[in-house]
Amino acid sequence: MRRSVLGCSVFAALSIVAARASASTRMDDMCSQPKMKTDKWKSRSEYAGMTLLMPPGFVAGGYSRYSDAQDTHFYNNGDQRWIAVGMGRGPIFIERSRFATEKSECETMIGGRRVTITVYDWIVENAGPLTPGGVGAHFVAVARFYPQGAANEVYLALESNAPSDLKYYRQVFWTVSFEGSPLAGAPAAPTAVATLATATPASVAAAPSAPAAAPACDPATVPGLPAADAVLDSGVVRMLIASAAPIPKGYELMALQFAGSGELSGMTVAQSDLPEASQRELTSVIATNLKPHDAHAPSTFLLRIDSGDTGLHYSVLPMSGCTH
Repeated sequence: MRRSVLGCSVFAALSIVAARASASTRMDDMCSQPKMKTDKWKSRSEYAGMTLLMPPGFVAGGYSRYSDAQDTHFYNNGDQRWIAVGMGRGPIFIERSRFATEKSECETMIGGRRVTITVYDWIVENAGPLTPGGVGAHFVAVARFYPQGAANEVYLALESNAPSDLKYYRQVFWTVSFEGSPLAGAPAAPTAVATLATATPASVAAAPSAPAAAPACDPATVPGLPAADAVLDSGVVRMLIASAAPIPKGYELMALQFAGSGELSGMTVAQSDLPEASQRELTSVIATNLKPHDAHAPSTFLLRIDSGDTGLHYSVLPMSGCTH
């Protein structure tokens, strides 16, 4: 009998260690753009002008460890999954916990805001009737959206007993947009975001957007706006596109943001009527062939790419909702 109990204890300990090791190896790419499957997700308006899409199965309220904090809304899916939105840098219970261990942290741009995504885990050994999730391993990913201008700092947290849930539901981070951001007037579809300065094809993926009307505008009237050939090495792009799948007729409007050092800090697809696969292909090639940013040019502007019978044509537009 003693041998049986000992065997069970060893098995349980190994299971917990394996779960932690698995989470550690799987959570190292939380800032990479996930493949978006959010057709049935519903829009929610939250704190500080935040809008996000909520996955099916999550309902507001119930009991959660987040219910102890003010300025927090939370949604639960059964007794093992939670999504919480709150003011500040992150959930209070994590800051006060002596048991939560930080497993990974990365940084990206989402909804025009700088974001860090931090993953924690901890073990609950004794759970009462009101302890969310019960006994065992718990995992939470916290997306901290830094303040911008007069906009307050907010966070979005995703918690589950299973680390695989964090990988699947992390799409919710990329559905976030903010009122008054450069993309606030864009179609209400998930926005694709490039990672920080070292943008690569793997880190830049376009999400599908509905076609939008294109009002006329004259970019020549905007002082300091760079020419298209000063922004992009179109010759290299043309060569790379020629060896890939053809881009059908259509357009893609990309919002570019540069840091004070001149490095690319944000890249999003604002509008497009191209197929999703063509968006991904075009965005990846553009991201890796941008020229050094001119310090005298605006730090944010729009790059429009039109695909037609004679190839790709580029124009630079102001960040004013004018899509040419």
